[in-house]
Amino acid sequence: MSLLSTAAAGLQSQQARMDALANNIANQNTVGYQSSDVSFANTLTEFYGQSPAVTGLSRQSPAGFELGSGAMALNPQANFAAGNYTTTKNPLDMAIQGDGFFMIDLGNKQTGYTRAGDFIASTDGKGQMYLATPDGHAVLGANGKPINLTGVNLSTVQVSPDGTITADQINGNPVNLGKLGLAYVNQPQFALTPFSGQLYMLNKGYTAVTNATPGVNATQLMGQVQNHMLEGSNVNLTQVMAQMVSTQNDDMMASRAVNMANQMMTVANQI
Repeated sequence: MSLLSTAAAGLQSQQARMDALANNIANQNTVGYQSSDVSFANTLTEFYGQSPAVTGLSRQSPAGFELGSGAMALNPQANFAAGNYTTTKNPLDMAIQGDGFFMIDLGNKQTGYTRAGDFIASTDGKGQMYLATPDGHAVLGANGKPINLTGVNLSTVQVSPDGTITADQINGNPVNLGKLGLAYVNQPQFALTPFSGQLYMLNKGYTAVTNATPGVNATQLMGQVQNHMLEGSNVNLTQVMAQMVSTQNDDMMASRAVNMANQMMTVANQI
């Protein structure tokens, strides 16, 4: 039974990794997508002491012999390395060249973080227009409030490297719309957890530094914002395909172990 459960745990673990790799391939053209991979950990490990010495016996189990009962797949861990950048003609497309994140209003006083800058102009029920993500979450400014685009000629929107947004109103008058809220998260692969799409939330116990924090060198920590530009996914298709081949081989080995365990149990039942 121990061999069967160990092999089954291996099958489940490799399937979890295959799912993560397949998701990477499916999102290779998704704006701001961070690829992910699965790591593994031991399940239950039993510790056996060394057998007492026996006269004339030259072979004993090693001292402190540990016998594992399989491996388990941990939650997929995102890779936040920058993806490829492409130039667009949309004035609301933005990309961060650096380690920063755009800050997003998730509602209920919760803040989200994303590298995807394919923003849109979204109108609320009161006729007010705001800069938002494709699914309608408002983009936050450095002051923590949504960036209001009401009465703005959207084709004139310009974003400076520090995140300051300017535009012309419908009547032609120039207007300063404020500064984008940017954040720096140390060790984002541990600090951030997926929320929805390319949006992430901070895990408990972690904090983010924003460009509104006094004394912070935003350019050094978070990088610069580029207008008319998008950051694509950071999926390396060649690497992912090699990982899939390796995972398939591991899955086949676990499958053979299941078959061997089944054959051994069948023989044991017949004795």
